[in-house]
Amino acid sequence: MNTSEAIFRGLLAITLTLAVILLALFPFQEPGSGGYVISVLTLSIQGVVILVAAAGLYFGWEPFSFLDES
Repeated sequence: MNTSEAIFRGLLAITLTLAVILLALFPFQEPGSGGYVISVLTLSIQGVVILVAAAGLYFGWEPFSFLDES
């Protein structure tokens, strides 16, 4: 496994974990409150990160290949 794949896998695992925790907390938040708005914004950012990490793994993108060259 190269460095880019390891970074994408780690990023995907951490972001998915945080997104699941955030989704579990939604029923306990009052719609329209400040915390609810922050949760929605955070979930949208996490969604973008999940898409980028999944696309990076799927297409084999290697933006960190310079770290593999020793």
